[in-house]
Amino acid sequence: MTNKKTIRWLFCILGIYGLAAVFIMGQSSFFAEEKVDVKTQFEAEGDGVADDTQAIQRAIDETPIGGELHIPSGIYKLTKNPDLKASTGYGDSYFALKISKPITIIMDQAIFKTESAGEYGVFWIMATADVHLKGGFLMGDKLPESGSLVSNIAVLLQDSQKSSIENVYTKNYSQGIHLHHANDNVIRNVTSEFNYGSGIINFASDYNTIESCVVRNSGDGHLSLFGGGKQNLVKGCVVMEDRKGFTDQQGITVESEKNSTIEKNTVSGFYYGIDIKNGAESNVIKGNLTYNNEFNIAVRPGDGGKNLMTPSHNISILNNLAISPRENSERGIYINVGSGHIVRGNTVEENNLILRDKGLRVKYKQENFIVTDE
Repeated sequence: MTNKKTIRWLFCILGIYGLAAVFIMGQSSFFAEEKVDVKTQFEAEGDGVADDTQAIQRAIDETPIGGELHIPSGIYKLTKNPDLKASTGYGDSYFALKISKPITIIMDQAIFKTESAGEYGVFWIMATADVHLKGGFLMGDKLPESGSLVSNIAVLLQDSQKSSIENVYTKNYSQGIHLHHANDNVIRNVTSEFNYGSGIINFASDYNTIESCVVRNSGDGHLSLFGGGKQNLVKGCVVMEDRKGFTDQQGITVESEKNSTIEKNTVSGFYYGIDIKNGAESNVIKGNLTYNNEFNIAVRPGDGGKNLMTPSHNISILNNLAISPRENSERGIYINVGSGHIVRGNTVEENNLILRDKGLRVKYKQENFIVTDE
């Protein structure tokens, strides 16, 4: 009897292990199907000559929800899809590719090539969540010379949340990355340069993090928080303009923004370095390095018209190094509008702390570090 019981138990144990093995193999097979390769499974060429738009869109569409699409090294030519038209309030924007479900796209060293004359961008991420773009180069053939600020957007993240764009490079678009009514997203280690408009713009969007990005040689507020967003973070970014003749640009724009933080960024080469304006409220500007700007840090009404000239209030400007403005400029920190501001612990050069209120100027001089030539 004992031997029979032992044999029965042995078969039970082997059966359990067998079921577990089948389950594990099944799971492995399931997850393997989640990973999709755009070349091997959808015949994208990646040679820079063939039009790969339809192949990549088909791969996006057929990747399971929550799955991973792998786009290996290559040059992928993309063309405009006239059916992919987004509206952002500034005009219509067309795209080559659309994402409308949770998906991760790993682009490695893949280069996406678009033609600026077609007035279209690469990715339209619309009405979804948990989309993650990683790596890759989004390249317009030249700086757009016509169209609007939204005619060529490299990536539009619209009405979407909990998504991320990381280690992506964009060049030659009207805008690099545009977050539009998109909340709780992360833009990290993105480089966006040579844009007709903003390199990165956060429009009417909340709780987003823009971190460790480089925005260079663009326009219309290189890195812009605009449209009434709140509780956003811009941290550790380098924002610069070094082209000859581009002396009227804006670096980091904080416009109509509330309760957001601009922290530990480097801003150089602009007319307005960090530009707070048009109804900005209770934002914190701290620990930034701003230099070689006409106005290193400015709190001002705005840019013309009653709708763009609302005073800003309760701006905290803390522990910034706002030195060496442009030659013949003495505007390290400039405040000429609003109330309730805190200006403390900043380093500026003598006569470079300029305030409308002379009484506050005396108080702020006592609370900041003034560098003299002596």
